[in-house]
Amino acid sequence: MEILGNVVRKTGASSILTVEVAKTSRAFEIGRNTGLFSVPKVIRFDAGVGALEFERLNGLVTLLDLAVRKDERLPGLLEKTGQALAAVHEKLVLPEEMKREMPPEWMGSCDENVFIHGDFACINVCFHESSGELVIVDWSAAPAVGRTPTFGSRYFDILLFISSLFHGAPWAAVLSWDAAGMARTFLRGYCRAAPQVELGKLKHYASTICRLQRKNVFQPARQRRPLRAVGYISCQTLMHARLRLFLHRYN
Repeated sequence: MEILGNVVRKTGASSILTVEVAKTSRAFEIGRNTGLFSVPKVIRFDAGVGALEFERLNGLVTLLDLAVRKDERLPGLLEKTGQALAAVHEKLVLPEEMKREMPPEWMGSCDENVFIHGDFACINVCFHESSGELVIVDWSAAPAVGRTPTFGSRYFDILLFISSLFHGAPWAAVLSWDAAGMARTFLRGYCRAAPQVELGKLKHYASTICRLQRKNVFQPARQRRPLRAVGYISCQTLMHARLRLFLHRYN
């Protein structure tokens, strides 16, 4: 990904970018119609060379950054994020040829399976300072599940966001990092927007999301200097235990 003036440019396999264009365009409409969030506009897509361009929105701050700052707007934005994700799960529909299933461990019953965001983490949900809008970016699937899936259990998006709140904890603030409180606020928003969804089923996927997160933790650790790697792994091990406890206790 590169920034060229007022444009953000991504390159890659045309087959993957084609799906991202479809998801982003549909999500743009959902955000506009519900008023819950916005999505950067697709400016140009060249399938021949595998290049996709979005509008660049200046002044974006991730929810993780707001959490680090202890911004007073964060609770309201987290609840709105839950509502926004529920709207995506209800309204996002792609052509049948773009319906690509998640790995088997992330496929549930018919009422669970929806078209997903795919990489719904707190670094991909932003606050636009000038407009006051919630902005959701990066509508391609997470690398950990192969970039291609578009359809699977709604609990994947929900749990990926929750786990990102825990594992986004900065080491210097790890002892005071209220990931559980942030996660409950997010889930409250989702539940209010989709009261028919049984969030107690989060427990059924606890071990699956924890395995995925362990993989995500140890890969970056190998790229750090030894002392920094030890500190990073210690922080992440503590937050991993907290995540497991939160999922075990959540009702």
